[in-house]
Amino acid sequence: MKKILLLSIVIAIVVFVRQQHWEKSIKIGESKINIETVDTPEGIEQGLSGRQDLCSDCGMLFVFKKPDIQKFWMRRMYFDIDIIWINNNRVVDITYNVQKPDEIEFEYPTQIYQSSVPCDKVLEVNAGWAEGNAISVGDKVSYSNINLGFISF
Repeated sequence: MKKILLLSIVIAIVVFVRQQHWEKSIKIGESKINIETVDTPEGIEQGLSGRQDLCSDCGMLFVFKKPDIQKFWMRRMYFDIDIIWINNNRVVDITYNVQKPDEIEFEYPTQIYQSSVPCDKVLEVNAGWAEGNAISVGDKVSYSNINLGFISF
């Protein structure tokens, strides 16, 4: 019986530690969102394209080597998003309610969205998330369980 109890405790600790270690999230102001990072040029190009939706508390973080004017498109997007532009762990711009492309623009969009100032990270979330969580330019951004040094572009 003691062995079963001990084994149960060990398993619970391993599950807890593993869950804490692998859950990636960002905190902007007082709001937290779980994120997925991309770590290849192909990942940046793909982004959220082709996905049918994004969970309400999820986002995708794009990390770049150095600050620059970043450009994004909505190729093969099935849902609307907010784009949060980040530099030096601060929100520097927000593009609200970027609409999914219409049928003509779906495969080859001509509309490009870009940061108004250089940024080194870009966060895509569901449309309405930024406003609904009162995210503002200047808000501090912190990261949980994300090693930003391992991503290379």
